[in-house]
Amino acid sequence: MTKTTASLLAGAVLLSSALTASAAPQPPTASNRRITEYEAAERLVLKLGPLDPLAEFAERWQYGPLLPYRSFMTGSYYRVERHLKVGAFYRLQYGARHDNDWFRDNQRLWAWADTTRRPESVLVLDATPRTDLKFLPGGSWVGSLKLRFERNYFSAENVLKLEPELAWFWMSGLNPKGTVFLRYETDLALNFGNRTVWQRWWYLAALWHPKPWLSLGPSIALRDENWSTSSSFSSIAGPNASYSVLHRSLVAGFTVVARLR
Repeated sequence: MTKTTASLLAGAVLLSSALTASAAPQPPTASNRRITEYEAAERLVLKLGPLDPLAEFAERWQYGPLLPYRSFMTGSYYRVERHLKVGAFYRLQYGARHDNDWFRDNQRLWAWADTTRRPESVLVLDATPRTDLKFLPGGSWVGSLKLRFERNYFSAENVLKLEPELAWFWMSGLNPKGTVFLRYETDLALNFGNRTVWQRWWYLAALWHPKPWLSLGPSIALRDENWSTSSSFSSIAGPNASYSVLHRSLVAGFTVVARLR
């Protein structure tokens, strides 16, 4: 066998091995440390008797290459009484990532689908009871528990969000000058994924109220998101093959709220 023939055979073997490896089912990977992501929200809230209509734009730059997520949500809260409000909303979003977005492309390589231009419609139902916590020092604490059900009509996924929150109000007479929030969010996957908990968020946020109609401030959050077995992976690896990958990030954000009464 000549050296040229041997080199060609060796190259063919290496190419075949590379193609086989790329075609084999591969789960997604995540960094072993928290990556930094960014988000911003702009919200307009009206006051019409017992109704609190709102419109919200939100942006997030997330995952490895800071892919853009954008959403617009509109709807209204209805204040049942001082300590309870309920609401219904519609959200249009682009750039959301679902488990089944992990797939093998035409080059037989595994990758996440580009969803930055894919529209998704989401129904949001909300109930938020709250109470004054006058026993805490300072007397200006409020506790709440946001219960939110979301139905994504693109992916047919249902999510139940549980969001307890503790808020402290810095008061100047009867007017709030600032607010500090602590919030924990658990997102339960009701009909998808390998795990009951899809995402967890830990928030610390503050709002400054320079005008009665204007609030703005920063936030910082820890985010854990579980990626479960995609349908593309199962179709190739078999129904008994599965994976669960944890994506962790630190999310720095900023919020602006305008209120019209």
